[in-house]
This record gives sequence, C-alpha cells and structure tokens, in this order.
Amino acid sequence: MDIILEMKKAEKLQSKSQFAKALSIYEKIDKSLKTNSFDDEWLYYLRLSEGHCARLAGDFKRAISYYRLALKVAQKIDEESIADAYAGLGTAFRAIGRFDEALESFELALKIYQRVGDLEGQGYIFWAKGGMLRFMGYLKDAFEMFKRALSIYEKLGNKSGIGYSLCGLGGVSRVMGNFERSLEHYTKANQVLRKIKDRFGTAYSYCGIANANRMLGKFENAQKYFKLATKVYEEIGDKVSYAYTLWGEGTLAKVLGDFGTAIDKFSKAEKIFKETGDKRGLIYTELGKIEIDFLLKGKIQEKKIERIFEISKKYGYNFEKLHIVLVESLAKGKVLSGLYKEYENLGSKFLKRVEVKFPLNLP
Repeated sequence: MDIILEMKKAEKLQSKSQFAKALSIYEKIDKSLKTNSFDDEWLYYLRLSEGHCARLAGDFKRAISYYRLALKVAQKIDEESIADAYAGLGTAFRAIGRFDEALESFELALKIYQRVGDLEGQGYIFWAKGGMLRFMGYLKDAFEMFKRALSIYEKLGNKSGIGYSLCGLGGVSRVMGNFERSLEHYTKANQVLRKIKDRFGTAYSYCGIANANRMLGKFENAQKYFKLATKVYEEIGDKVSYAYTLWGEGTLAKVLGDFGTAIDKFSKAEKIFKETGDKRGLIYTELGKIEIDFLLKGKIQEKKIERIFEISKKYGYNFEKLHIVLVESLAKGKVLSGLYKEYENLGSKFLKRVEVKFPLNLP
C-alpha cells in the first residue's frame, strides 16, 4: 500500500465533506501500520483525522475512542496538539449529551489555547461551547459565545469560522424567537460557506434558512431550502445533520396537515438518531409523532410523554423539556401562562411569536 497516496485520497474526501468514505481509508491505513513504524506527529495526525471523520459521520463513540488515542500521542508532541485533541473530544461528548465531560474537555483546551496565544483554537472552543449551551437551553449565554467566536474569526479573516459562527447565531436566534435575525445570520453564513466551497456547511446553512422561513410562515421558501439541503447531504453522504433536516421537513408537513409525510420524515430521522445515539434528536421526533397521534385519535400517549420527559431531565435538555410540557399541556387543556415565563427564563420568546395551538410549529 502506498500510504502517502492513500492519505491524500482520504484528505481529499474529507475536504469534500465525504467523512464516512475518508474514515474508511484512514482506518485502512491504520490497520496496515506496524508498531513504531511512523513518528509521533504523523500518528497523531492520523488519529485526530479519524476522530474528526468519525464524529462528522455520526459515529460518536468511535470518535471518542480515536480522540483519546490522539490525546495519548499528543502528550509526546506539544501543548497545542493536546488542546486540539481535547477540543475534538469535547465536541464528540457534546453531541451525545455528555455535557460535564464536554465542558471539562473544552476548558482544558481553552486554557492551553489561551496560554500559547492560539486565537483560532479559542474561537473554536467558544463556538463549540455555544452549541453546547444552546443544547442545554442557556440561550443568552450561547448567543454570547457564538458572538465571541465570530469576533475572533473575523479578526483572523477565517472564512470557515465566520460561516459556522453565523450558523450558530442563526440557530440560537431561531429558538430564542428572533426568526428574522435567524434568517439574516443563516443567509450570510450560506454566502460565506458557498464561496469557500464547504459543502457540509452549505447544506447546514440551507437547512437553517429553511427552518427560519418555516417559523416565519414562509412555507414555500422553507420547502425550497430543505430540498437544497437534502440534495447536498445525500451527495456527501451525511447523516448527522441530515436527520435534523428530515425533522424540519416533518414539522413543516405536520403544520401543513400532511400527517403521512410528517410521520415518514420523523421515522427516517428517528432511525438515524438511533444509529448516532442522539437523544435530543429522538426527543424531537418522538414529540412530533405523539402530537400527530393526539390530533388523529384525541388521546395523549402518557407513557411516551413521561419517557421523553425523563430523558430530557437526565441529559439536561431544558428547552426540549419545555416543549414536552407544552405538548402535554395543550393536549390536556391546561393554562399556559406559567410556560411563557419558563421559556422567557431560558431566553426564548418564541411562544409570543407563534400561534400556540396544534399542530405546533416548534423552532
């Protein structure tokens, strides 16, 4: 095997956002290695690349394993290598709701980046923490983290960082109920990411534009951009973010009263979320299916509501927990005034921006 040639193939696939294919080549190289056949820096690069590709392909457990292997090798190299491994590890932990471990990894990485003056590394940690805080429902803090990341990337002229930071601001703005601002951020992100030919980021921003339009009631625009996102995701073989596009499409179909399509989209997304271990995604798809079942049969599925509520509590998905209570309260005809205040405490005013009735248009 010509290892250098194979590495170049994997790097090219990775640059095109074909992460699963790149991972298969990296792992083929890995299996061919003899003990101590390469220097530490080369081995570290291989392990880190395996971690990145496994994470972006949705295999978070494998990603964690590779990042830990990279971390072991990094101890022999330098501090920045250690920080990069911790940054990747934290991002993988974040994806599966292991927030305490994610925060610990991010803090370890940030201290090193600050000590050595690595601004790009600091920007990444602020961006990654922004996503984690959004998942935990701390929306105002998440927004500030994404702003800090954007500021650093703008200072550096890092187009990729700018694009993803704008996506972060777009996502958190949407769940905060600032739908117009969300659309602005995602549109700017899309322009940046298309210009640098980042296909994964382009698809991600298309999905964000679609969801912002969905929340604004511009359903035809939403359908258009969901299709654009899906086209790219299918071309690059992504399944992590594609699952959320399917959920968005399912929610749009539900709002439009096309329950058959909605169930189909939710079921397809659910299958991917189960494969990747994404509990947050499963809450969303289950909630959509529970709502449709209530609309068709007039009864709320108590046991399923209880189960996903407990999952949201266990993993700290505070925003999703409120969605669950909202669906149950609407189904049982309960007063919603207390929920308005709880959403506002998390930094979201979306209940004031949408019509609070079934079928729900959740952000």
